[in-house]
Amino acid sequence: MKEMLLKPLLKGALVVLPILITVWVSWSALQWIDGLGQSAMTTIKLDFLIFPGSGLIIMLVLLLLTGLLLNFSFIDWFYQRIETAVMRFPVVKTLYGAVKDFANMFDKSKDKNQQVALVDLQAQGMGLMIGIITTDQLPKKIIEAINDKQADQLLTVYIPMSYMVGGFTVFLPETKIKRLDWSFEEAMRFAITAGVSHDSHALPKKQNKKEKAKGKT
Repeated sequence: MKEMLLKPLLKGALVVLPILITVWVSWSALQWIDGLGQSAMTTIKLDFLIFPGSGLIIMLVLLLLTGLLLNFSFIDWFYQRIETAVMRFPVVKTLYGAVKDFANMFDKSKDKNQQVALVDLQAQGMGLMIGIITTDQLPKKIIEAINDKQADQLLTVYIPMSYMVGGFTVFLPETKIKRLDWSFEEAMRFAITAGVSHDSHALPKKQNKKEKAKGKT
């Protein structure tokens, strides 16, 4: 009786919980953006225009206008100057730079050299790992620390960690890297969830020992 109730309960939880968490996070984000927009309207004395969802509309319009304005060279130049000034502050530079760089990894509109690869770390006892080739140009400080010949052979590879917002940035030679025809989004989802999230139809089904034994007989 216990197993009869427990199995359907777990199965239902596996179906419902991801949906509830996704809806909750999405709704919380929309509420936060809506509240931010309404606060801006209150600040500029436009309280009479506030209605449910007005803040979200205002924020979307502002984002659209910002994107359109950045198409003008003068506005883009002015933005770059402000960004350069802000990046002079150590703490702000670290936080803002990290967030911007992470966001740019998902920007498909930019010409990027990022490519999914299989990294061979078997010599270090870590097996084969999923990595992202972020750039083929090393920082000047790294080049100065090693000889030029070795620098020409190295690539910058980001190795994401499972179930964490983080990872390792390593410099590896091309011989230790095998480029894969795999999208960035799918590879990151696979790596971050430790292989739990993937397209099962694209993978060959592995036989267990009992099935192999039956096949031989």
